Amino acid sequence: MAVRIGTYNTLAISKRTDFGVYLDADNLGEILLPKRYVPKNCDIGDSITVFLYLDSDDIPIATTEKPLVTLNESALLKVKDVNHYGAFLDWGLSKDLLVPFSEQQTSFLKITPR
Repeated sequence: MAVRIGTYNTLAISKRTDFGVYLDADNLGEILLPKRYVPKNCDIGDSITVFLYLDSDDIPIATTEKPLVTLNESALLKVKDVNHYGAFLDWGLSKDLLVPFSEQQTSFLKITPR
């Protein structure tokens, strides 16, 4: 089965670096799991279940954080900010989810409590 962005995948560690480990993502090549998410006592060849998403440069990256929603699911998410790029949503990961204006069926609003 192909490895997919926006989903959970179980991948083997292929290489260790000072800033994390690289995971063998088959059709997507090697994907970085940053050091802060690498489980203790894991080694090359061990498999880890991770969530894959695109970073701000559209490069696939892995995390062991649990998002509130995954590919082909829907959820009500909090709008953290709206700017000239689109709306940024809190989806449970350290990087907010960008929904560009071109992909919004209706405008997203950030509601600020009084």
